[in-house]
Amino acid sequence: MKKLIIYIVLFMTLPAIILTVYHLINPDYRLGIGDSSIESHRLGKDILIEINGLYKNMDVEEYVWGVLAGVIPADYDKEALKAQAVVIRTNVLRQMEEKGTKDAADIDYHYMTEEERKEMWGRGRFDSCNRKLEKAVSDTAGLVIKKEDNYILAMYHEVSIGKTLGADEVLGEDISYLVSVESNEDVEAKDYMNVVEYTWDEVKGLLSFNGEENPDINVDDVTENGFVKSVTASGTNYTGEDFAKIFGLASANFYIESGDEGVRFVCLGKGVPLGMSQYGCNRMAIEGKKMEEILKYYYKDVSIEPAFSH
Repeated sequence: MKKLIIYIVLFMTLPAIILTVYHLINPDYRLGIGDSSIESHRLGKDILIEINGLYKNMDVEEYVWGVLAGVIPADYDKEALKAQAVVIRTNVLRQMEEKGTKDAADIDYHYMTEEERKEMWGRGRFDSCNRKLEKAVSDTAGLVIKKEDNYILAMYHEVSIGKTLGADEVLGEDISYLVSVESNEDVEAKDYMNVVEYTWDEVKGLLSFNGEENPDINVDDVTENGFVKSVTASGTNYTGEDFAKIFGLASANFYIESGDEGVRFVCLGKGVPLGMSQYGCNRMAIEGKKMEEILKYYYKDVSIEPAFSH
């Protein structure tokens, strides 16, 4: 009888023991770390994410934490990190709402696992960087950017050209909160100007051009601030952004210098220059500006408020 009782107890408790051990050895299946600040600031809305072949319902706040690690340097000022956390949360919830999904595969972000973060920062910096980003998320828990009760399209980029551009210039449509603002300090960023060079053979390969002559490349349409709208390469037309992607350019704000040996692209800024400049945001934070002031500078006439009213 005693043996039977022991077998029954083991049968009932063994799965729980196995699951507990698995969670301990696989940190990406725990929410935060112990009584972490993320765990105590759950949004109460889950997103379904696949990690190592297994699916998990993860609170959006934890998801924002993992995304934040991959989109902004961890050594940026805390107010800049807080601003970026609010931007990510806004975009995640907007996409979940617009697409009617809770599947992370449908969201335009990559969640960095703890192992990926350790590889990026190095194990020596992991704890400090991870805690800093966790605090940025928990300090802004639940906060999003809205305009007239709707999540905004919270565009952002790494470095502007010294100012951000309006949606009308880049997207061809007016979006009231995406207007051009000065971001003068960006010209001091190391990535403000990028130069990329290709031989003609490399250019032909990237453009899948089979002719014997070198392809004729021309910028057909450019905005007043240098954002390339259209490029023609030997009869084939490309948007400026598509062309920039083909050649791995930092932005679609570029000009072309052709020579006997190949082509030289000179790019200004990094990313699509709409919304918040991360470099400019960090400079504002270093100067003492707070998260809300930074966000309301780059996104006009918006409110910073809880995603859900309880």
